[in-house]
Amino acid sequence: MPAGQDRGEADDFPARLPLHRQRPRVRFAHDMGAFVSSRVTAVLGPTNTGKTHLAVERLCAHSSGMIGFPLRLLAREVYDRVVAIKGADQVALLTGEERIVPKNARYFLCTAESMPLDRNVSFVALDEAQLGADDERGHIFTDRILRVRGRD
Repeated sequence: MPAGQDRGEADDFPARLPLHRQRPRVRFAHDMGAFVSSRVTAVLGPTNTGKTHLAVERLCAHSSGMIGFPLRLLAREVYDRVVAIKGADQVALLTGEERIVPKNARYFLCTAESMPLDRNVSFVALDEAQLGADDERGHIFTDRILRVRGRD
C-alpha cells in the first residue's frame, strides 16, 4: 500500500458514494435490432443532437404512446407538433396548468409529474431523465423510470 493512503481510500471510492451520485454503467445499442428488442433504451448525447426529435418520431411510429417532459412549454411545443401529424382528436396534453384530453386520445404529451400511470400505451419516453438526480424533482423522474413502460 502506498505511503499516506488509508486502507480502501482509492479502491472503493465509487462504492462509498450514495447510489444517486455514482456514475451509472451505460450500455450502448450498436445496431437497430438491439434498440427495438430492449425493454428500456437510454438515448444519450450532447445538447441539440436530436434526442427529443427521435422520441417524437418513435412515438408517432407506434399505435399509441406517451412522453414525459421536464417543462410545460416543451410539452406544449411537442403537443403542437404531434397534433399537426396525428390530428387534434388523437393527441392529449397533460400539464399542471393545461389538460386537453380528447375522448379517443392515443398520444399523450405530459410533464413528468402529470404522466398518467394507468394508461396502457405502446410507447413511453421520458425526456431529460437525468433529472432523476435532482434534489427537488428527482423522485418523480425516478418513479417514472422505474414504473412506466410501453407495451412494445
